[in-house]
Amino acid sequence: MPVDTSTSAPQGTSGKSKKNNRKKANARAKANGVAVQQEQTAHISQDQDQPSQSIPSSATTETFINGSHGNQTPDSEDDNDNKGGEETLATAKTENMQTTADNDNDNDVQSLDSNPRFDALVRDRDSLRAEVAEMRISLEKIQSKHDEEMSALQSQLEQSRNEKEHADTQFRNLLGKVNTIKSQLGERLKADAEELAHTKSRIKELEDENAALKTEVNTKLAVVASLEKEREQQSKELSSLRNRTNLSQQNWLREREELTEREEHARLEFEEARQAMHNWEILAMEERSIRESLEEKVVDLEEQLVVLKSEYEKASSERDSQAVTVDGLQRALQEIQTARKQELRDIVESSDAQLEEQRKKLQEAEKGTTETIRKLEEAEAELERLRPFEKEVREKNLLIGKLRHEAVTLNEHLTKALRFLKKGKPEDNVDRHLVTNHFLHFLALDRSDPKKFQVLQLISALLGWTDEQREQAGLARPGTSGGFSNLRVPSASSLVYRIPSSPSLASEYFTENGNTRKESLAELWSNFLEQEAAQKKESKGRSQPEAFPTSPSI
Repeated sequence: MPVDTSTSAPQGTSGKSKKNNRKKANARAKANGVAVQQEQTAHISQDQDQPSQSIPSSATTETFINGSHGNQTPDSEDDNDNKGGEETLATAKTENMQTTADNDNDNDVQSLDSNPRFDALVRDRDSLRAEVAEMRISLEKIQSKHDEEMSALQSQLEQSRNEKEHADTQFRNLLGKVNTIKSQLGERLKADAEELAHTKSRIKELEDENAALKTEVNTKLAVVASLEKEREQQSKELSSLRNRTNLSQQNWLREREELTEREEHARLEFEEARQAMHNWEILAMEERSIRESLEEKVVDLEEQLVVLKSEYEKASSERDSQAVTVDGLQRALQEIQTARKQELRDIVESSDAQLEEQRKKLQEAEKGTTETIRKLEEAEAELERLRPFEKEVREKNLLIGKLRHEAVTLNEHLTKALRFLKKGKPEDNVDRHLVTNHFLHFLALDRSDPKKFQVLQLISALLGWTDEQREQAGLARPGTSGGFSNLRVPSASSLVYRIPSSPSLASEYFTENGNTRKESLAELWSNFLEQEAAQKKESKGRSQPEAFPTSPSI
């Protein structure tokens, strides 16, 4: 396809040459379009009888040529305009060739329906169509390249414009900065001049201060010398203190060694106590024999009670006046005794049960140790597990020993009390332990607690205070009389906190005279011994003998 190279121009030409080239290309395209239109009108007149054939009109070709040319931007380069004109001319020529070929073929088909040249014309038409398709493909490629080049050039143009605008803004900013720097330099020069004058005056002041400071430095140096001497003395004292601390550390090490030796000694004593535990079991057997002897004494006491009852019948007239107080005291005593017995029984039963459990655990541990001799590691682990149980067993054994010892002491107190009942008068016997327990309880109570007044009344009843002593203690108002008739009977709840250690507890509840105290005490002891005998009979009938004898102490 021929290409007109006369329309191409160099890139460096001016805008006028570009416009002239564009006008020339448009004129050529229009001329070619007119020729194509004339040929198409001639063929259309010949092919009016064949509407099935699709022929492109001159208007479409003209609009295509004009449209392809009109889409060119006026701001593009000259080479791109020339290329666009050539491409439009090429497309117009190819379409004209295709239309002429189609029209010729149609005319030949109409005129030569039975002519043998029809096959050759069909072949030519097919070949022309193939060429036209190839030309269209090449034209599309050229157009795509043209569009890419146009987009690249436009992007470059935009980039150059942006760079120009950026450079303008930078220039303006630099001008503004220069102006601000000029104004600031002028202000700074003025400020520097003022500061220079101020610094000169300040230098003079500082020189004067420097002279004064030099004198002060000289005095401070003298002080520093004295402080150095003191520091040397203190360093000597510090060295002496260090020596003392070393000696104290050595003494501490010696004391620690002594403590370790004491610990070993305590361990040996613990082993001895463990052996003593077995001895306590032997003492338990002896206590059983003592209990049997006490039962015999109970029989004697019952005989004495018969005598006391005869005497009690003689003093029935006097007893009626104190019957109310005696009944309350008896109930309180019985409640206290039953509570104490129940507590002792619970303690003994719990300790026995714990002892049995610990013994079982010890037996199991011994069996486990005999079985695990072959396996040393397992035996060590089992031993670590059983150590706290052994400690508990030892503690329980110590507790049992204490309880047994307490039972022995209680039995001794019981025997002493019974001897006192046989030999001496009950009004002359005052238990020191009972009074001390009441007095300590009185001191431990708060002032606002009403039990403090009750404890003080019990102490006054035991010691037999006079009216003046009761007034001094605050139990009676000054000027009042009546002896102990105003003594209020303590309730059972207030008696629970008292812990006497002898059977002379009943003596504190009798405040009238010696006969009434003796009779009420005997009656209380008789009731107590009857209850104990009944309980022992019931325990023997059930085949559950108690391990330790009970005591009347609260």
